[in-house]
Amino acid sequence: MGINQIHTLPTAQDVQKFVPSKVNLMIKNNPCIFKDVSGDVDAVTQKQIGNAFIFYRGTWMEREAIMLTSDRNIYDEVDKSNADVIRDYSSRLSASKIAEKIYISTPTVPNFGIDKLWLGSDQKHWRFNCPHCGFRQHMEWEKNVDLEKEIYVCQKCRRELMPETIRSGNWEARYPEREVSGYWIPQMIATWRSAKDLIKELEDAEDEEYFFNYILGVAYLNPASKIPASLILKNLTSEKNDEMNCAIGVDVGAKELHVILGTEKGIFGIIKIEDQPGKTKWERLGELIEVYEARFCVIDGEWDTNSAYEFARKYPDKVYLNWYKEDPKKIKIVRFVDEGKFTDKQKDWEEEIKVLTDRNRIMDALIGELRKGKYKFNFRSGDSIIAELVSHLQTMYSRIVTDKIGQEKREWVSSTGKDHFWHTLIYFKIALDKKLRYESK
Repeated sequence: MGINQIHTLPTAQDVQKFVPSKVNLMIKNNPCIFKDVSGDVDAVTQKQIGNAFIFYRGTWMEREAIMLTSDRNIYDEVDKSNADVIRDYSSRLSASKIAEKIYISTPTVPNFGIDKLWLGSDQKHWRFNCPHCGFRQHMEWEKNVDLEKEIYVCQKCRRELMPETIRSGNWEARYPEREVSGYWIPQMIATWRSAKDLIKELEDAEDEEYFFNYILGVAYLNPASKIPASLILKNLTSEKNDEMNCAIGVDVGAKELHVILGTEKGIFGIIKIEDQPGKTKWERLGELIEVYEARFCVIDGEWDTNSAYEFARKYPDKVYLNWYKEDPKKIKIVRFVDEGKFTDKQKDWEEEIKVLTDRNRIMDALIGELRKGKYKFNFRSGDSIIAELVSHLQTMYSRIVTDKIGQEKREWVSSTGKDHFWHTLIYFKIALDKKLRYESK
């Protein structure tokens, strides 16, 4: 076709494994492909076919996307890839009249990666008619599998479905008016694999997550990967505590501030602050600091940074701005710049109020403290603000990702983005810990 293509895999190491074992063997064993491959450009990361090129690249090094132009991008294993770098690769299509993007992946969790793209697509299913009763259907595990007989059956008449029946189907879109073309390919429609084979896969699987993702091609969120509501509900208390000299955590949104106030004896305030006629949300936050004589306040520094800095100037030695950033030495979870080693070099004021926090480790630490009952919440279980706090916690789940050097690590991500009070609770923890260190000295 004479078009340039970029084919991405999660890491450069994946490319080094994929191209020799898959691509090169396809070229070698197919003379019709081999005759068009140029011997001048035939490397692991680049192939010339006719007058066009295929570039094989990883997604965990941003410079990978520089200086390439493409007509079609194929993003392989999307859910394990770096989404930011995939966006960079998309910019390589801007000069093309074709500008086609293909996303391929085993799904992982709901509303993320390939599953999110699938939900916005025309959702093509492999559909066929039952030869016994004529019922039109597509394969679904709960409806088409007889676990006792270990066979596929019709959803309606429950008679056995043979491989030739499944093969006789065709792709049918649930939403044909949508522009994005999406295909769901479970192993149930791979007719060389029997129902008995897949039932054995389910029995042998270490967890349901593997079976749903890799066999059924369905996004699945393991309950063990989520933060349980009980971490908050078991720590509710009716006991009142001192509210003065408190710590405050603040997450910054486009229209509102999410705020948590408390002391080591308990959290007494969970509120949302918006602009009001004659008074901004930042002015209202300032009133809270003054009324409750807050000792320390930690604010999200990554959103509306200029406003946060302007606010911090009014409350020296009280207000700090937090950024999520790992400690290169993997020693500290939270690093207050003003608690670093003393040097003769004077730090810039904006540097002095910075807090750098390891995102995943602080979340693990907070979950551990909630389990131990370190934080009490002076609220009733029926309070709407507690329900909202719990809902924000439960959007979070842990998953395994591959970093830029090919190592797997666990990270916390949000399934919906509505996680403001979860981050607010983190900032409160950081502020309270600083307050307790300050008072102990």
